Amino acid sequence: MRRRRLLWLSTVIMLLAVFSILTSYWLPRMGAEENVVMAVEFNDHSAAFWVALDKGFFKQEGINITFLKTFRTGLELAAALARGDIQVGWACLGPTIMAYSRGVPIKIVAGTHLHGYAILSRPEIREASQLNGKVVGCPGKGSPCYLLLEMVIERYDLSDVRVMKKMPPHMILNALLTNQVDAAAIPEHYATLAESKGFKVLVRSQDIWPSMPGSVLFVREDLLKRNPELVLKLVRVTKRATEYINSHFNESAEIVSRHLGITFDQAYRSMLNLNYSTQIDLDQVQKYVDLMVRYGALHRQIYPRDLVDLSFLEEVE
Repeated sequence: MRRRRLLWLSTVIMLLAVFSILTSYWLPRMGAEENVVMAVEFNDHSAAFWVALDKGFFKQEGINITFLKTFRTGLELAAALARGDIQVGWACLGPTIMAYSRGVPIKIVAGTHLHGYAILSRPEIREASQLNGKVVGCPGKGSPCYLLLEMVIERYDLSDVRVMKKMPPHMILNALLTNQVDAAAIPEHYATLAESKGFKVLVRSQDIWPSMPGSVLFVREDLLKRNPELVLKLVRVTKRATEYINSHFNESAEIVSRHLGITFDQAYRSMLNLNYSTQIDLDQVQKYVDLMVRYGALHRQIYPRDLVDLSFLEEVE
């Protein structure tokens, strides 16, 4: 009897020891939140972020956004990224490439959308070929809108277009409204806002480049090396939010409208001009780099496989 009791006690003690070891290892990882400093562009290119934030996807993955910084353009975000105070960002591909070319140690780990760029004009300008002799507002070199405008200038053999660069989208929209410019190359949702004011869409990115990459999710390399599990969670959230947008489009447009301070109709119509997808085509990224070099926005060649890490996206899928 005594021997049986000792055997029973030793078994209980052993089970408790195993349980203690397991809980000491797994519970901190299951319950602890990962702190992240994050930056996003203030537009519907970042729709997956706004949806994930609104639906609680970050919290469900144990990601705590300790500081969120919004930027009007990807170029502004890229400049802040160089200072080293941003760990994770959602930005257009062009500015991300520029930041990398300037020595900022980052990796692209997922896409967020294709397209979302357009050239609009005063109503009397009916075709892109009529932009000769006109003043066009545009964000700075390296922005997707700059690339789109340069492609249009080349496509239509325009030789006399005066480009006003380094204007953020909200200022370009104001310049259109006050007749300071004749046309503008701007991203969504600002393009839809301009169209709602009576300006004419001359060209969308789809018309010039059918598979033009839009924005991406990137992380600093030190974060990727230090905490790859967190990067995997970020990609998982991005994938989940993107799928949610495509399956719950109306609700997603309502979420985006609240975060951007625009109407549901404006958000809905604008988001229709983007193709929300996490996929990254390295050939299209290479084409993007080649165009940036061609149009003077980039002064050295960059190879997509050095900048893009598809392993996390492949694991999530």
